[in-house]
Amino acid sequence: MLLFFAGPCTGQSPSARAGEVRAVLPVGRILRDGAPPKDAQRDDPVFWQDIAQTARSGRLRIGLLDGSILNVGSESQMQILQHDPQTQNTAIELAYGRLRARVVRLARPRANFEVRTPVAVTGVVGTGLVVRIFADFTEVLCLEDSVRVRNRDDMIRGEVVLLPGEFTRVARAAPPTPPAKASPEQLREALEETDIPASGVAWSRAEVSW
Repeated sequence: MLLFFAGPCTGQSPSARAGEVRAVLPVGRILRDGAPPKDAQRDDPVFWQDIAQTARSGRLRIGLLDGSILNVGSESQMQILQHDPQTQNTAIELAYGRLRARVVRLARPRANFEVRTPVAVTGVVGTGLVVRIFADFTEVLCLEDSVRVRNRDDMIRGEVVLLPGEFTRVARAAPPTPPAKASPEQLREALEETDIPASGVAWSRAEVSW
Protein backbone atom coordinates (compact mmCIF):
# COMPACT_ATOMS: atom_id res chain seq x y z
CA MET A 1 0.00 0.00 0.00
CA LEU A 2 1.33 3.43 -0.91
CA LEU A 3 1.15 6.16 1.73
CA PHE A 4 0.75 9.72 0.54
CA PHE A 5 2.55 12.53 2.33
CA ALA A 6 2.46 16.15 1.31
CA GLY A 7 5.95 17.39 0.58
CA PRO A 8 7.25 20.92 0.91
CA CYS A 9 6.25 23.33 -1.82
CA THR A 10 8.18 26.34 -3.03
CA GLY A 11 5.73 27.39 -5.72
CA GLN A 12 8.16 26.47 -8.52
CA SER A 13 6.47 25.83 -11.85
CA PRO A 14 6.45 22.16 -12.88
CA SER A 15 7.90 23.27 -16.23
CA ALA A 16 11.37 23.23 -14.63
CA ARG A 17 12.60 19.81 -15.67
CA ALA A 18 14.95 17.95 -13.34
CA GLY A 19 15.61 14.70 -15.20
CA GLU A 20 13.89 11.46 -16.16
CA VAL A 21 12.94 8.05 -14.85
CA ARG A 22 15.68 5.58 -15.77
CA ALA A 23 14.23 2.39 -14.28
CA VAL A 24 11.16 1.13 -12.43
CA LEU A 25 11.23 -2.22 -10.62
CA PRO A 26 8.53 -3.44 -10.51
CA VAL A 27 6.38 -0.37 -9.84
CA GLY A 28 6.73 3.15 -8.50
CA ARG A 29 4.77 6.36 -8.69
CA ILE A 30 5.39 9.98 -9.53
CA LEU A 31 3.24 12.49 -7.66
CA ARG A 32 2.92 15.91 -9.25
CA ASP A 33 1.05 18.89 -7.83
CA GLY A 34 -2.29 19.33 -9.58
CA ALA A 35 -2.19 15.94 -11.31
CA PRO A 36 -3.44 12.50 -10.25
CA PRO A 37 -0.77 10.01 -9.11
CA LYS A 38 0.58 7.93 -11.99
CA ASP A 39 2.68 4.83 -12.27
CA ALA A 40 6.18 5.77 -13.36
CA GLN A 41 7.45 4.55 -16.72
CA ARG A 42 10.99 4.49 -18.04
CA ASP A 43 11.91 7.78 -19.78
CA ASP A 44 9.10 9.72 -18.08
CA PRO A 45 10.21 13.31 -17.42
CA VAL A 46 10.68 14.40 -13.82
CA PHE A 47 10.22 18.02 -12.74
CA TRP A 48 11.00 20.22 -9.76
CA GLN A 49 8.70 19.41 -6.82
CA ASP A 50 7.85 15.94 -8.20
CA ILE A 51 7.61 13.20 -5.58
CA ALA A 52 8.94 9.71 -6.31
CA GLN A 53 7.22 7.07 -4.20
CA THR A 54 7.63 3.31 -3.86
CA ALA A 55 5.80 0.55 -2.02
CA ARG A 56 7.13 -2.76 -0.71
CA SER A 57 9.63 -4.29 -3.18
CA GLY A 58 9.39 -1.23 -5.43
CA ARG A 59 12.47 0.61 -6.70
CA LEU A 60 12.97 3.72 -8.85
CA ARG A 61 16.03 5.14 -10.56
CA ILE A 62 16.04 8.77 -11.60
CA GLY A 63 18.72 10.37 -13.74
CA LEU A 64 19.15 14.10 -13.15
CA LEU A 65 20.05 16.53 -15.90
CA ASP A 66 23.58 17.04 -14.57
CA GLY A 67 24.31 13.31 -14.77
CA SER A 68 23.70 12.49 -11.10
CA ILE A 69 21.86 9.24 -10.35
CA LEU A 70 19.28 8.63 -7.62
CA ASN A 71 18.20 5.14 -6.57
CA VAL A 72 15.01 5.21 -4.48
CA GLY A 73 14.65 2.08 -2.35
CA SER A 74 11.49 0.22 -1.37
CA GLU A 75 8.86 1.89 0.82
CA SER A 76 10.42 5.30 0.28
CA GLN A 77 9.37 8.82 -0.63
CA MET A 78 11.73 11.34 -2.20
CA GLN A 79 11.02 14.82 -3.55
CA ILE A 80 13.18 16.85 -5.92
CA LEU A 81 12.86 20.32 -4.46
CA GLN A 82 15.36 21.91 -6.83
CA HIS A 83 17.79 20.85 -9.55
CA ASP A 84 19.57 23.48 -11.61
CA PRO A 85 22.38 21.94 -13.68
CA GLN A 86 23.64 25.38 -14.74
CA THR A 87 24.36 26.62 -11.22
CA GLN A 88 24.79 23.09 -9.84
CA ASN A 89 22.29 23.68 -7.05
CA THR A 90 20.19 20.69 -6.02
CA ALA A 91 17.98 19.97 -3.02
CA ILE A 92 16.47 16.54 -2.40
CA GLU A 93 14.00 15.72 0.39
CA LEU A 94 13.81 12.12 1.64
CA ALA A 95 10.66 11.91 3.79
CA TYR A 96 11.11 8.23 4.64
CA GLY A 97 12.87 5.14 3.37
CA ARG A 98 16.21 4.69 1.59
CA LEU A 99 18.11 6.63 -1.06
CA ARG A 100 21.40 5.99 -2.83
CA ALA A 101 22.91 8.90 -4.75
CA ARG A 102 25.81 9.18 -7.13
CA VAL A 103 26.49 12.89 -7.54
CA VAL A 104 28.63 14.48 -10.25
CA ARG A 105 31.45 16.60 -8.93
CA LEU A 106 30.45 20.18 -8.14
CA ALA A 107 32.76 22.69 -9.79
CA ARG A 108 30.82 25.96 -10.02
CA PRO A 109 31.04 28.72 -7.39
CA ARG A 110 28.38 28.32 -4.69
CA ALA A 111 27.36 24.94 -6.10
CA ASN A 112 25.45 22.81 -3.63
CA PHE A 113 23.84 19.36 -3.53
CA GLU A 114 21.85 18.57 -0.39
CA VAL A 115 19.87 15.55 0.73
CA ARG A 116 17.51 16.45 3.57
CA THR A 117 15.60 14.16 5.91
CA PRO A 118 13.30 15.09 8.80
CA VAL A 119 16.35 15.36 11.10
CA ALA A 120 19.51 15.60 8.97
CA VAL A 121 21.09 17.56 6.13
CA THR A 122 23.77 15.94 4.00
CA GLY A 123 26.01 18.13 1.86
CA VAL A 124 27.68 16.55 -1.15
CA VAL A 125 30.61 17.77 -3.24
CA GLY A 126 30.61 14.91 -5.74
CA THR A 127 30.30 11.48 -4.28
CA GLY A 128 28.35 8.31 -3.67
CA LEU A 129 26.29 7.90 -0.53
CA VAL A 130 23.36 6.06 1.01
CA VAL A 131 20.81 7.74 3.27
CA ARG A 132 18.55 5.55 5.41
CA ILE A 133 15.77 6.77 7.67
CA PHE A 134 14.96 4.72 10.76
CA ALA A 135 12.36 5.34 13.44
CA ASP A 136 14.72 7.22 15.77
CA PHE A 137 17.51 8.50 13.53
CA THR A 138 18.87 9.05 10.04
CA GLU A 139 21.94 7.11 8.95
CA VAL A 140 24.30 8.44 6.28
CA LEU A 141 26.94 6.18 4.75
CA CYS A 142 29.68 7.52 2.46
CA LEU A 143 30.60 5.33 -0.51
CA GLU A 144 32.97 7.65 -2.41
CA ASP A 145 34.86 10.91 -1.81
CA SER A 146 33.46 12.76 1.23
CA VAL A 147 30.13 13.83 2.71
CA ARG A 148 29.23 16.54 5.25
CA VAL A 149 26.40 15.82 7.70
CA ARG A 150 24.67 18.00 10.29
CA ASN A 151 21.38 18.18 12.14
CA ARG A 152 18.59 19.88 10.23
CA ASP A 153 17.95 22.14 13.22
CA ASP A 154 20.36 25.06 12.86
CA MET A 155 20.29 25.54 16.63
CA ILE A 156 22.09 22.22 17.07
CA ARG A 157 25.77 22.70 16.40
CA GLY A 158 28.12 20.11 15.05
CA GLU A 159 29.01 18.81 11.61
CA VAL A 160 30.95 15.70 10.64
CA VAL A 161 32.78 14.82 7.43
CA LEU A 162 32.57 11.21 6.29
CA LEU A 163 35.20 9.43 4.21
CA PRO A 164 34.55 6.31 2.11
CA GLY A 165 33.27 3.43 4.23
CA GLU A 166 32.29 5.65 7.16
CA PHE A 167 28.84 6.40 8.55
CA THR A 168 27.13 8.67 11.04
CA ARG A 169 23.70 8.77 12.66
CA VAL A 170 21.64 11.86 13.41
CA ALA A 171 18.81 11.83 15.95
CA ARG A 172 16.35 14.60 16.64
CA ALA A 173 17.82 17.34 18.84
CA ALA A 174 21.31 15.83 18.69
CA PRO A 175 24.46 16.43 16.62
CA PRO A 176 25.74 13.70 14.30
CA THR A 177 27.60 10.85 15.93
CA PRO A 178 31.37 10.75 15.28
CA PRO A 179 32.32 9.08 11.98
CA ALA A 180 32.72 5.33 12.35
CA LYS A 181 33.70 2.55 9.98
CA ALA A 182 30.68 0.70 8.61
CA SER A 183 30.64 -3.05 9.11
CA PRO A 184 30.58 -5.31 6.03
CA GLU A 185 27.03 -6.34 6.96
CA GLN A 186 25.91 -2.73 7.30
CA LEU A 187 27.40 -1.80 3.94
CA ARG A 188 25.91 -4.84 2.22
CA GLU A 189 22.47 -4.11 3.65
CA ALA A 190 22.58 -0.46 2.58
CA LEU A 191 23.54 -1.41 -0.98
CA GLU A 192 21.01 -4.22 -1.24
CA GLU A 193 18.19 -1.95 -0.07
CA THR A 194 18.93 0.53 -2.87
CA ASP A 195 20.11 -1.81 -5.62
CA ILE A 196 18.40 -1.96 -9.02
CA PRO A 197 19.40 -5.06 -11.02
CA ALA A 198 20.51 -4.37 -14.58
CA SER A 199 18.60 -7.32 -16.03
CA GLY A 200 16.25 -6.13 -18.74
CA VAL A 201 17.28 -2.48 -18.37
CA ALA A 202 19.43 -0.52 -20.82
CA TRP A 203 21.87 1.41 -18.64
CA SER A 204 24.01 4.33 -19.66
CA ARG A 205 27.76 3.87 -19.24
CA ALA A 206 27.70 5.82 -15.96
CA GLU A 207 25.01 3.54 -14.54
CA VAL A 208 26.43 0.12 -15.32
CA SER A 209 28.32 -0.25 -12.03
CA TRP A 210 25.81 1.66 -9.95
